[in-house]
Amino acid sequence: MPLLHDRRLRPSRRVTLIVAILGASIPLLAQTASAHVVVSSPDAVRGGESVLLSFRVPNESPTAGTIKVRIDLPVDAPVAEVLAQPLPGWTVATSQRSLSAPTKVGDFTLTKVPASVTWTASAGTSIAPGQFQIFDLVTNPVPDRPTLTFAATQTYSDGQVVHWDQPTPAGGTEPDHPAPELTLAAAGGSTPVASATARATTVSASPIAASGTATVSAPVDSAARWLAGAALAVAVGCLVGVLTRRRPS
Repeated sequence: MPLLHDRRLRPSRRVTLIVAILGASIPLLAQTASAHVVVSSPDAVRGGESVLLSFRVPNESPTAGTIKVRIDLPVDAPVAEVLAQPLPGWTVATSQRSLSAPTKVGDFTLTKVPASVTWTASAGTSIAPGQFQIFDLVTNPVPDRPTLTFAATQTYSDGQVVHWDQPTPAGGTEPDHPAPELTLAAAGGSTPVASATARATTVSASPIAASGTATVSAPVDSAARWLAGAALAVAVGCLVGVLTRRRPS
């Protein structure tokens, strides 16, 4: 009798284990969605005089720190001027590019325009694993267009370089490294919003410290995302098998 009783309890134990796997996998899958470079703005209005652009850069590596971040400005929407907010422990440099012909940008006719802004960490400074950093820019004028698409390059202390420049197809699956995109509000319209990627991204962070870095749950890379998905699929399959299996008489 004790042996028979043990055997009858085993399916329920399997269900408990599978539920535990599901509970561990679902938060992991949800967490991976937050590990993107995104851009947002409180005052992005089409054709405005200037705009504040805030780029949120998370560290996706479990072991290395982020030591350099470059933001490339849209090639098809040049601006006349860019101002970068300084950060303690980081140096900042702005590059320019030449235009094929003199072009009117706002009230100016220019042959060169800002191309990119790069923040480089000083020795002992980085975006550590489990942290993110906000990089702010002010550009002017604001291009009169519905969206602005940027590109970001993230360099880690172990030599890894990640390019956030993949376009997200309309109605399609988001790529692994989507380009930061900002939606501009029409003049006189409602408050501007960030791209779908930014709106869907939520992080729980402590207040920003004096260094300007806030701590968040450690991001998970693509490999962890696949492992979590595989674990979830196996768990669902096992659960179906247990529930449909005939119980012994």
